[in-house]
Amino acid sequence: MIRENKLWRLAMKIHLQITMLLLLGLEVSTKAQFTPQEAVKEMERGINIGNTMEPPTEGAWTNPPVKERAFDDYRNAGFTAIRIPITWDGHTAETSPYKIDSTWLARVDTVVSWGLRRGLIIMINAHHETWLKDALADSGVARQDSDLARFDSIWSQIATHFQNKSDSLIFEIINEPYPAPEAAVNALNVQILKIIRRTNPTRIVSFSGYMWSNSDQLVTAQIPDSSDKYLIGYYHSYDPASFGLDGIGTYGSPSDLAATKAKFDEVTTWSKKNNIPVILDEFGYMDTCVYNSRMCAYGTVVDQALEHGVGAYAWDDGGDFPIYNRTNYSFNEIKDILIYVSPESPNGMKVIQNTSTTITLSWHNRNLEADSIIIERGVWKPDYEYYATVGPADSVFVDSAIGAASFYYRLSIIKKDFTELQSYPIMITGVPTGVVERDAPSAFELFNNYPNPFNPSTEISYQLPVKSIVSLKIYDALGREVQTLTNRAETAGLHSVVFNGQNLPSGVYFCRLVSGKFTASKKLILIK
Repeated sequence: MIRENKLWRLAMKIHLQITMLLLLGLEVSTKAQFTPQEAVKEMERGINIGNTMEPPTEGAWTNPPVKERAFDDYRNAGFTAIRIPITWDGHTAETSPYKIDSTWLARVDTVVSWGLRRGLIIMINAHHETWLKDALADSGVARQDSDLARFDSIWSQIATHFQNKSDSLIFEIINEPYPAPEAAVNALNVQILKIIRRTNPTRIVSFSGYMWSNSDQLVTAQIPDSSDKYLIGYYHSYDPASFGLDGIGTYGSPSDLAATKAKFDEVTTWSKKNNIPVILDEFGYMDTCVYNSRMCAYGTVVDQALEHGVGAYAWDDGGDFPIYNRTNYSFNEIKDILIYVSPESPNGMKVIQNTSTTITLSWHNRNLEADSIIIERGVWKPDYEYYATVGPADSVFVDSAIGAASFYYRLSIIKKDFTELQSYPIMITGVPTGVVERDAPSAFELFNNYPNPFNPSTEISYQLPVKSIVSLKIYDALGREVQTLTNRAETAGLHSVVFNGQNLPSGVYFCRLVSGKFTASKKLILIK
């Protein structure tokens, strides 16, 4: 009886400790141990917070310091995994015991916790540790010894500090270890894994090969511990480098697509042979690349990563590789490629000016179950709106309502489970004649709805720059009008109206706003 009372008191003590942790907002993992295979499956849609926690001062490289809201934006956009590159050098003492600044360690903890609390997989690493990489390339053994001791201490402190975090936190040993030679990098991976395992025996750890951590270097790298069941191999790809990193030439030829697929074939063959899953934790294409080629490249990598079961993290640095603007909390069109492209999406996008008044859009149709394909269009810039609907087996669309503008197109399909898939976008410029359907897109500061998907209603908001007559109507996916929300004169300013779909079946609908020459459409998804 005495033993039972002790066990009961111990159970109550543990229960109270967990309750206090939850009240304090700390992460408590209640699921079974995360395996690397499960983790990689959840890393399908990943992104980097680049050029932010790597500078000597956080945010010194064009980006502001990380804010908690960013993790809400990532999660709400559909991302499942976030890689946070971190440089520890400027925050660590240069003499033994090489203590990491406590304020910096606490700051990293705060940022990591923001992500974990939102159910995201979070990866941290040792990023621009140039001091160590140069030392490993140096023939001076004494220098190597002291710098290796410092790096050992850094990882010992990181591993100890984060040992009680959710196993959704992943450690990456070192980023792109150039110019360190292969043997030195292999030895470093072995040593740091041992240090991590002292305090984190089942923490997932990611490693790469030497040089720039390309696929070629991963498949020849020494596995740090062949008996360790919690390893992931990672690699980087900005290929072809002349295009992705220098912005030279184009991408999209059969040989380009074959080369991309070959890299994924290479790493998945290695993965199956060694029973170690693989992630592509950096990929991207400079903003200066030819637009259509750049969109095709992003779409192809996402497509192939999903096809091969490789987790993929796009590089976003707020500079040459922009995706998420961390000042105004907005995403560009790359986000939709990362979230909505899949092996079932339309691809092989082509657009040509057929005549002075028509544009022909064509694609490779991979639709398996949607009952239609939705054409979305943007005028002047990639602000996409519903434009037309074609049949589920169609692969060509001719647009005749054109003018002297830049036109952006993408395709969308809605599967039976209401999952949305999209093609990557494509654009054409300088069409010489015709009538532009609408004024410049900036005429309306706001036209949106929330929630979406919804059941049974959603609030639609719009902001008028001037007093005007507004028509707001709802159409189904076949273009049939199902409801008029408003058709009257409105004053300048913010307005809202509720669309109630209680008497309508589940499905895709479109809200079309017309005000003078301005037209805009929003896709709505009703799920009951």
